Amino acid sequence: MSRLIVKNLPFSISEAKLRSTFSPHGSITDLQLKYKKDGKFRGFGFVGFLTEEGASKAKDWLDGTFIGAAKIKVEMCKELGQQVGKEKVVMVEEEKKKVELKTGAEKYKEDPKFQEFMSVHTRDATGGTWGNDSGSVVGVDAKNEVAEEEEDVDEEETSEESKENNNSEPVSDLDYLKSKKTPKAPPKPPVDLFTVKITGLPYKSKKKDIKTLLAPLKPVSVRLPPKIKGIAFAGFTTEKEMKTALNKHKSFCGEHQIQVFKHTARSKIVEAAEPASKWSEQEAALEGVETVGESGRIFVRNLPYTATEEDISDLFSKFGPLTETTVPVDRLTRKYKGFAFVTFMMPEHAVAAFSALDGSSLMGRLLHLIPAKTKLEENDVTGGGTGSDSFKKAKEAKQKASAGSSHNWNSLFLGTSAVADVMAAQYGVDKARVVMDQEGKEGKTSAAVKLALGETEIVGQTRSFLEQEGVQLDVFNRKPDKRSKTVILAKNLPARTSPEELRDMFTKFGVVDRLVLPLHCLTAIIEFADPGEARAAFTKLAYSRFHNAPLYLEWAPENTFNKPFVKEAIIEEGVEEKEEIKKVADTVKEEDDTEPEEGSTLFVKNLNFSTTDEELKEHFMSCGSIQSGSVATKNDTKSGESLSMGFGFVTFYLKSSAEKALKTLQQSMLAEHCLELKRSTRASTNQTKSKTEKEKKSLGKPSTKLLVRNIPFQANKQEITQIFKTFGELSAVRLPTKLAGTGDHRGFAFIEYSSVSDAKAAFSSLVHSTHLYGRRLVLEWAQGETTLEELRDKTKQHWG
Repeated sequence: MSRLIVKNLPFSISEAKLRSTFSPHGSITDLQLKYKKDGKFRGFGFVGFLTEEGASKAKDWLDGTFIGAAKIKVEMCKELGQQVGKEKVVMVEEEKKKVELKTGAEKYKEDPKFQEFMSVHTRDATGGTWGNDSGSVVGVDAKNEVAEEEEDVDEEETSEESKENNNSEPVSDLDYLKSKKTPKAPPKPPVDLFTVKITGLPYKSKKKDIKTLLAPLKPVSVRLPPKIKGIAFAGFTTEKEMKTALNKHKSFCGEHQIQVFKHTARSKIVEAAEPASKWSEQEAALEGVETVGESGRIFVRNLPYTATEEDISDLFSKFGPLTETTVPVDRLTRKYKGFAFVTFMMPEHAVAAFSALDGSSLMGRLLHLIPAKTKLEENDVTGGGTGSDSFKKAKEAKQKASAGSSHNWNSLFLGTSAVADVMAAQYGVDKARVVMDQEGKEGKTSAAVKLALGETEIVGQTRSFLEQEGVQLDVFNRKPDKRSKTVILAKNLPARTSPEELRDMFTKFGVVDRLVLPLHCLTAIIEFADPGEARAAFTKLAYSRFHNAPLYLEWAPENTFNKPFVKEAIIEEGVEEKEEIKKVADTVKEEDDTEPEEGSTLFVKNLNFSTTDEELKEHFMSCGSIQSGSVATKNDTKSGESLSMGFGFVTFYLKSSAEKALKTLQQSMLAEHCLELKRSTRASTNQTKSKTEKEKKSLGKPSTKLLVRNIPFQANKQEITQIFKTFGELSAVRLPTKLAGTGDHRGFAFIEYSSVSDAKAAFSSLVHSTHLYGRRLVLEWAQGETTLEELRDKTKQHWG
């Protein structure tokens, strides 16, 4: 609990002074001083901290200290519904019991002299000065005399008084006054009258003038508004009388012509309404709202202004998977508004979260949860319209609904028309020459080939530009594990799209931190400052028409940018960061292209348990470039920490570097331990392989032969040859055909180059995004002829 209650505060305390007292110990999210209804301070307040550490620190430091002349008491607040301890309950019950004072006279109760003394000095309840004024005297004789005197009193009065004293219990003054109060007559039920409105009356008209005007009709009620002169209202019990009164329309009252109309407003009897409860308006607004168990949607309010969407998601995701979490942001102040909407996938999880978190504390504030109204769907196509219009609307709604799916276009998708525009502008030719087939010296050049090669060139330029802007292209090459909530990919943009136009379109929904638009302006990356604003822009703009083409939007993978956005960035630092990114990218490319040779892995024994992976790499760095160096670890069953096992593996890129390390670093000292080196027999010593390496291996080992899949059936061998001969000399192109009469080819081809370098150049250029007749070409390394050593290795791996 990060919420404190502060007791015994001085009555002159203010919120500013209390905040200044507690703020040095932590970030304050809530501060309240409690007052009565008449505005009088009750002497205590609540202080909420962002973290529990700050609350405990403030409690330990300020409990028992003085503010002014008052010694305050600081305690941790209890959760709502938490029962008080048994000891406190017992103490409260003991305090409520009546305190019995012991006078010491109990031991003299049976003494006759003490009884005589008490009878003399005790004042009677009737108010007599002496004890015998009421007839009570000492002894038994006094009692007899009292009885004789009581017989002289009127028997009727004594009998009535005795009945009242015996039958009635003691009555308080308030109950006695209530019994004397005459009950009010029940209010008369409201009577619906048929009312007519009369206008054009003289200024000084009275009720008797209205009755004379309507005679022989006798209205039940006649009302003259006190502030408006010249009009009157007359009420009748039957509709027949009202219709008869309407016949007086355009008659005269003195010298004034009057108008008589039917009064449509119903007569209402204004009753003294009871004071509305605090939540009456809210309860009335939620009458038609679905329950949490039906909708699975919760409205959370009284949130700290520092609570982000991730904090709310982490809090509610403990009860079940979430479909949406929205924390609105103020457009002017750029601060959170203090409430949120949470939607669960399963309504039963929402019910569990509602019952557990309502009234709980979050960052020093008490959460208040109520059922949220169902989210209105903008894509509802139940309205009218012609058949074609409704079909278009239904199609657009279906496209918008599927826009956020993970299976979507490739990240570098380019429209065919945009590619043709860019090529025409880049080479200074007419667009018709790009999209039309041409006859040349080497034969007919297909338009599909020209567009495929143009798209390949544009994609290459776009990738290099994105690398310069700090975009990690590796996250686009594999299926994303998690999508970003603030970064959007905008694709299928028309050529020559200006960044100002694109920014203006997206800034309508919120603040755009970054907008990366490559040279040819066909694909853009937009980063929003708030996830809710990014979600609103994505929902509204997905599949919307931009110029003459639909706008394709997709959520970018997480960690799209190398570094988070910084508002105030120095230009020089930005240039240095770009240079560092280039260097890192170049080194990564070199390392990715060169794989470690066989026999380049060493087994290192007798390591110190405190040796880390970095220290192990530094020790072997002098022998050559290292691909990986790792110390074998295991998890401790008691503490859960990773413990070193005393050995590790070092993998060099070259086999000669490993042999050099065996000669020079054998029996060398590292962290006061003598190392023992052996050549490792296992194929890969890297225990944590990234997904990119696995996907790379799935594409095969680089060779001179490529396997091309997903070839359109209308493409021929000549077009395939024209595409791939651009990157080097071809030795063979094979397009397997189907059986006779079933088609031209089977949809895949084998491309063989004269050298491995040409095959690598073609693979790196065409593997990202190259479309032929609208279908993306899928490239893999073809498996060559199996050698004797490969067969032996395969048999060895299979049989262990």
